[in-house]
Amino acid sequence: MTYKEFVTKAIDALQDLYSINESKAIAIRVLTHYLNVSDYEYLVSPNVIIPKPELKKLQGALDELMANRPVQYVLGYEEFAGHKFCVCESVLIPRPETEELVRLIENDWKDDRMGELNILDVCTGSGCIAHSLAAHFRKARVMACDLSDGALEVARKQKICDNEPIFFKWDALAGPPDEKDVATSPEGIPELEELDILVSNPPYVCEKERDFMSPNVLDYEPSMALFVPDGDPLRFYKALAEWASALLRVGGKGYFEINEAYHREVVALFESYGFSDVTMVEDIHTKPRMVHFTKWF
Repeated sequence: MTYKEFVTKAIDALQDLYSINESKAIAIRVLTHYLNVSDYEYLVSPNVIIPKPELKKLQGALDELMANRPVQYVLGYEEFAGHKFCVCESVLIPRPETEELVRLIENDWKDDRMGELNILDVCTGSGCIAHSLAAHFRKARVMACDLSDGALEVARKQKICDNEPIFFKWDALAGPPDEKDVATSPEGIPELEELDILVSNPPYVCEKERDFMSPNVLDYEPSMALFVPDGDPLRFYKALAEWASALLRVGGKGYFEINEAYHREVVALFESYGFSDVTMVEDIHTKPRMVHFTKWF
């Protein structure tokens, strides 16, 4: 079987799950991954014969894709902010919208790139935000927490740069750890006061939105990282407001990814806590996707 024949076969096999363009992109991604060739090599040499050992791997991957397993989990990685992150079913697949959140922070703090910033990422998941910020702000002290042991295991094994974040287990809804928690926790909670940046991509999808979501998300990605009760859609933002009040220094900033359906409510919530310059930012699709603010007292 040639490169081109495999791609054609994959497009046909995946046609009930994805559009033709999506199926083709997935097929080429799988092919180039297992054969260690570039997209360009595929394009200029589509009639190269696939060796039998690699063909067996490709068929195994195609079987998983036909079972609606996301290609990122099949291959075990996803690209995010210029880095390759390990992913599995313990963590959400990093999205382009979250990459926009990272870019927003990098742009806001471009004059402090070599500064010794204190950064905390709450609900870190795969650690894509924490690691990306640590790689960009090389002298920053980056910390990150999550409640999931599986997520923390994934986040800790990422190898992005020498400036590795400090990961610890903590429930975002419990509010920020106090001095006693820091002193007694077996998890080794770091000192968190005087943060320059508090960032989070918390669970924000309402249960009622399940009916509109793709089966490959519902069947494979961790529900605890996605969903909040219909009756309390802002529960994590209420908790994050407490984190920001307690831990941000004067002039420190909060950055959060949000549910587009509740952007006005999230803005109003943070304004009610007295934060300044509370601003909603749209994503590349012109949907309300991020909120940021400054703490001035």
